[in-house]
Amino acid sequence: MHKMNKLSIDNLYIPSKLLIIIGALNWGLVGLLNFDLVAAIFGKKSFVSRLIYTLVGLAGVCMIMKYKAQCLVKHGGQPKGERKYSGKQYSWSGIQ
Repeated sequence: MHKMNKLSIDNLYIPSKLLIIIGALNWGLVGLLNFDLVAAIFGKKSFVSRLIYTLVGLAGVCMIMKYKAQCLVKHGGQPKGERKYSGKQYSWSGIQ
């Protein structure tokens, strides 16, 4: 028996990137020409067009999670602004 690959963010990187490109091109057409390509191909309120819009949105969330994870690794595993506990005990007077 072989091991099943777990579905991870790394496996979704290429499909997410392609969906984000499709979404960006579609929004560019909407902004420049007021033309929604997805709605023109699949219908304005059809199930397929709503599915494509949903997948583009999920791809964006997936990419945010991937880049956040990369950022955390780059900065030593702690979010910006958070401090690690040094182990020192401080009193109210500020004397160590």
